[in-house]
Formats: sequence, C-alpha cells, structure tokens
Amino acid sequence: MIRVELGSDTLARTRFALSPLHQAITLLYHLKRAPADLPQSWRVQAERCLRDRQLSLLATVGPGGPHGYAPDFLTPEPLSFEPDLTSQLHHVATTSIERVRYEMASAIGGHPWRTDPGPAPSAPMTTALCNGEESLAERLADELEQFWHHVFAPRWPQLRDQLENDISVRGDMMARLGFAGMVRELSPTIEWRDGGLDLHIPYQGRVVADAAAFVPAAFTRRALHTVDAEDAPGRRPLLISYPVLTAHVSQAQSADDLIGATRTRVLAELTEPISTGELALRLKLSPSTVSYHLQILNRAGLTRRLRRDQLVLYQRTR
Repeated sequence: MIRVELGSDTLARTRFALSPLHQAITLLYHLKRAPADLPQSWRVQAERCLRDRQLSLLATVGPGGPHGYAPDFLTPEPLSFEPDLTSQLHHVATTSIERVRYEMASAIGGHPWRTDPGPAPSAPMTTALCNGEESLAERLADELEQFWHHVFAPRWPQLRDQLENDISVRGDMMARLGFAGMVRELSPTIEWRDGGLDLHIPYQGRVVADAAAFVPAAFTRRALHTVDAEDAPGRRPLLISYPVLTAHVSQAQSADDLIGATRTRVLAELTEPISTGELALRLKLSPSTVSYHLQILNRAGLTRRLRRDQLVLYQRTR
C-alpha cells in the first residue's frame, strides 16, 4: 500500500482534468495486458495502426515493462482542464534525461516501491534506450502523435463527451457524498483515511503530495496511479486515472427494463438539444416530472447539459 498525505492546501488545489494522452496510454496498456477488456473496434484499430505505421517503439514502451509499470512521462500532468494534444506531446518530447532514465529503469527492472521481485528485466525495453534518453523521448512523442491521429482523432468528440460527463457525475457525487464518498466510488483500490489517500496496490511507500488531479480514463477497469517517491527527479503531483462509469444496455435487456418506460421516452426525444419545457410539451408531462427524470439521467451520464444564452438544454450522450 502507498500512503499519500494530502494537506488542506493540497486539497484546495485538487482538481479533475481531461487528458488526450492518458486515453492513448491506457489503451496501449490494456492492448498488451488485457486485450479482451477492450471494445473490439478500438482493439482492432489500435493493432492495425501499430502494425501499419510501424510504431515499434511505442508498442514496446507504451504498455510498460514486465513488472506492469508504464513510464509516467508518456502521460504528462494536464496543466489545464483540457490541455491540447500538441502541448502534451511537447512535454513528452522534452522530458528531462534524468526523468526518462529514472522511469525507464523502473519499467525495465521494477519500481523501487514494488514489494515482490517480479520477472526478469525486459530485453526489448533495454534495447529501446540504445540511442539515449533524449532520442527515446522525441521518438515516442512522434509515434504517439501518429497513434493519436489514426486511432483517436476521428472518435475524440464522442469520447470527450463521455469523459466530461463522467466528471460531471463525480462532481455531483462530491456534492452529495463529500470528497471521501466521491473518492470511495472511484475505485476499490483508493480509500480516504485520516487526511490522506491509501492506494491499495502492490507497492510500499509514503509520500506527501503537493498537488493532485483525477483524470477519467475510458479503457481501464481499475485506477492507475502516478505517484512519485520523495527522491524522484522532477517530482510530479499525484495523478489518478480512474475508470469512467459506463451505462450499457445489454442485448438481453430493453431500456425499459433498465431505466423505466418514462426515462426511455425522455431519452428517445433527446437526439438534439431541447429545453425541459419543450420536452414536457412533446411528452405531455409536467415540467417538474420531466426535470426529475432529466436529473437522474444526467447523473448516470446518459445526458448532458448545454447552455444557449439563458436557456438550459439537454441532449443524449453518445
């Protein structure tokens, strides 16, 4: 377990953020370690891109070493709520030599905090460093850019909607359950206790975090952590990539069975942005009844709110 102490100033700076590169790296991580957990269309597209574009370095380093640790410099800290891809790739390409060396050593031989010896060092990961740390970072940034544009760019608007809606749901949880309750819902491996976070992972350590950020990730079923030891070069803030909430309708169940007939009718009308009043007229329901059902659908991530001038509109998420 890793204990992360969060003081009051750190909590005041704790935030949520969207990160394009976090999505790419979590997809690569699971492509190697749990491909069956990925949606088939994403898995096939990612595999084809790595093969056809000959992104051999990214395919080797991106999923991490034999111990399960993927270099953190591939997922730079989001410096704003939604950093653009270009700025994130620049951070990857210009990562300090000391930081690249530190993280690659952890990927090859095992993180210093890991409690078990793990498998033998990875020969392909070791070979990746042959041309030096600076060259490695620059080439990885280039291959990440190709991977992003061929796999993610066409589907980013829909994926971004899913991620942003999840953040809205977490904000609602925080308002209702408090910070500790929201953290408890992120992942079974994260627990708020006595002014800090317990990360229940096979590492041992204790750190004091100066800042923290939560980043929703679409392709993972468990939380992934970026947490540095006190002596790490260029220490980074705590970053937790957590699995987004999903709302799937299985083939064996109708929407009526899952969410009720009225909310199914509401969703059916939300193919385009619409106000509560207009929706009530269409469905011949009272505005208060429609508002009640919209709040439930919004908390589940099935709808999103839009604002046009002074009007609040609702639309079904993809």
